[in-house]
Amino acid sequence: MDRVLYVIENNGYSINDLNSLKDKLSNLGCPHTIRVSLTHLEVVAFCKDSKMLREKITKSIGSRILDIFIGEPEIKKGKELSDFILFLDNELFWLAHTFMENPWKSYNEKKLQSLVLYAGALAKAQEGDKRAAMNLIQMTKDLGGDEFIDLNCAIKQIDLIFANQRTYASKCLNVDQIIKYMRPKT
Repeated sequence: MDRVLYVIENNGYSINDLNSLKDKLSNLGCPHTIRVSLTHLEVVAFCKDSKMLREKITKSIGSRILDIFIGEPEIKKGKELSDFILFLDNELFWLAHTFMENPWKSYNEKKLQSLVLYAGALAKAQEGDKRAAMNLIQMTKDLGGDEFIDLNCAIKQIDLIFANQRTYASKCLNVDQIIKYMRPKT
């Protein structure tokens, strides 16, 4: 079974429309989740991509698909952090979360898992699940992630999502500290 992320133009939907959007997508015929950003909607479908599935999504929501990601995003050695920040800056939090899972494992640095959790918290907020988002922030803190992430800033980003406002998630990162941990160990 594939995991496909459809990034869809947001034509005026807000976080308050999640239940309505879920109802509109109830006919997809495969497990899926939906997230709301100011600029886009994200539908992650756990099934094979097809023209028919794309048509169901666009007809149901009434918006066009802007981008499609099938499977894992490509990781370019040495660009992990800049790509992660790019996803955060574009409010593609689920993609940032998925993307950063392999780098933190390859660097064998447990604290880098806090970046995965941070992006996951933001994605959970876009799904309307504040409790799960705050639990992930707590897990980030428990891992020592406050060395990499200003957790007060992170909580403000979650609040911005629920207030239907633009986030600035990468501004919460201590990039210099993260870079130190991502340098090859000699």
